[in-house]
Amino acid sequence: MDEPTPRPRRERLSREVRQARILDAAIEVFGRSGFREGSLQEVATAAGMTVPGLLHYYPSKVELLFAVLSHWQALQTALLETVGVQTTFERGRMILQRNLEHRGMMRLRVTLTAETASEDHPAHARMVQRYRETAASFEHHLAEEIARGDLPALADVPGTARALIALLDSLQMQHFLTPEVDIVQVYETGARRLLGMEDQPSRSAGGTRA
Repeated sequence: MDEPTPRPRRERLSREVRQARILDAAIEVFGRSGFREGSLQEVATAAGMTVPGLLHYYPSKVELLFAVLSHWQALQTALLETVGVQTTFERGRMILQRNLEHRGMMRLRVTLTAETASEDHPAHARMVQRYRETAASFEHHLAEEIARGDLPALADVPGTARALIALLDSLQMQHFLTPEVDIVQVYETGARRLLGMEDQPSRSAGGTRA
């Protein structure tokens, strides 16, 4: 009599690994379809689990979105702290370079920025606050650099901070429309003009970027 074939053991994963898989899947789905159109079923399938299994970790679609946004912010903060970025100019360039290496995250950012402009979007208030914090951070660092003599005096520091953020946002959106354009080079040119740095040599002029 043949012995029954044993069932293959299910892979036992830690909570942290499962959460990481869900976040990666959500970044892919929300980045491709947006939060409104991207479904929990799509996220669960991409993460290799069921919807009830996903909801065990993130009880609602909105909570999953907030977890993704927190993950995104943590990655950006960790990057800037790890590489020891010294100037606002370098900070913007590093953000672009990092996002180009993680296009799923960049696509998510572009998609959510457009979606959350609607006041009834669940993440609208959070994105508004994020923009205010980012603008305040840019303003603070620009003021410090001017005080140190690293930058010339700017007529409108808050306006320059907002313009730099707008430059970063628009270049990331344009990347998906015209991927052949070197957005890091375009950023360097635009940011130098905004910051009065036209006379300083470009680090990428010799073919090497920091």
